[in-house]
Amino acid sequence: MVKLNCVVWFMCMFPLISNAQVKIEKESKVLSREVPFKSVSWVEEVFDQKKKLKWYFETSAESHSYEAKFHQKKKKYSVEFSKDGTLEDIEVIVHWRKLPVEVKQNISKYFSEQFLKTKIRKIQIQYTGSDENLKNWIVSKKSDAVEIKYEVEFYGKTSSEKKLWEGLFDKEGELLMKREIVLAPSNNLFF
Repeated sequence: MVKLNCVVWFMCMFPLISNAQVKIEKESKVLSREVPFKSVSWVEEVFDQKKKLKWYFETSAESHSYEAKFHQKKKKYSVEFSKDGTLEDIEVIVHWRKLPVEVKQNISKYFSEQFLKTKIRKIQIQYTGSDENLKNWIVSKKSDAVEIKYEVEFYGKTSSEKKLWEGLFDKEGELLMKREIVLAPSNNLFF
């Protein structure tokens, strides 16, 4: 039944996907035994003090992936793997005040030039690189060989509309990509 709902939902949303850059994702909780072994073993090996580990299968218009979400040392991590278990990226949730000054200035400039009003919903620092370089970054926190980007979810209001957006910014805070976020309908009934 859930798979049928997903198929119908994607069929209804396809016209939106084909006309604009739109982010439509659906996450389903999965057991670790359903995840590729190399993904599970990589997380187990690299993150030794993790808490509340949960695995998800993420479906979007472009791809399917597995994601490990957990806490370690008072930070929220999300580690994404391709369907075959290849590491894609590591994201860490961070607060606006923790960003470098230059990054905040550039993102703020973009917001003020494009929108009348904005409200940040979530910020994640995205780390990409080889498996080995990401392992070294986790241990030493030295990021020379790791690429850093900032993924910002925000509400943006223009003179004609208010939408939820995801912006991907480079390490200086310059916009690389922006796409609208379309939230999946809930299977729950609200009264």
